[in-house]
Amino acid sequence: MYDSFFAYKLLKRTKNRSTATLSCFFIFYALALILAIISIILANTPFAYLCYLIAFFTLIFAQSFIVVFSWLMVNIDKKIPRKIYFLGILIYGIVSTYVFWIGIFFEGIRYDSGTNWIPVFNWAFLFISYSYVTIFLIVPEIILALKLKHIFGGLSLIRRIRLFIISVFLEFIVILLIVLYNTWINNYPVLMVIYSFIMPPLGTLAAYFIYKSFGKELE
Repeated sequence: MYDSFFAYKLLKRTKNRSTATLSCFFIFYALALILAIISIILANTPFAYLCYLIAFFTLIFAQSFIVVFSWLMVNIDKKIPRKIYFLGILIYGIVSTYVFWIGIFFEGIRYDSGTNWIPVFNWAFLFISYSYVTIFLIVPEIILALKLKHIFGGLSLIRRIRLFIISVFLEFIVILLIVLYNTWINNYPVLMVIYSFIMPPLGTLAAYFIYKSFGKELE
């Protein structure tokens, strides 16, 4: 409901490529959480595992819209062809399918009665996920963040730029923690309890600050 509200506020105010892209982040994030809840409801059925895989894919894919949005802001004065815009999103969508390939064929994600219907990742899945987040999300975002600070550094938007950058990297940290959480879940129960209290507020704050920085009154 929280993420859906932000998407609704963005789309209600104005419909352009920037707001649509940022809205997609919130929409896909909300969809991922809904699918995760459905996978719990479908526990003890053959559909639970597939539903969770789609949920995690959707969560990973949602992050790409942050990078695409930053790219749009960097090129705010340029007319970017629709083909290039959609090609970038398509590439992220294809690369994000590693969730299915590693999750299914290399048993990267286990989610069944043997794990008490708790998703458990193996170290190979953690390595691939961390590589994806680093190469396709963190590195491009660092480059784009530096460009954003250079472009808007002398304007009143600098505070929003800084808030946006901090919130984006906070969001990426949440994703890394989620993967680590599900990898260590059976080995470090105390640490898992700590994570379970840290991750929800971190995710909520990251989403709120992303919206407040550029989403609120975005022109």
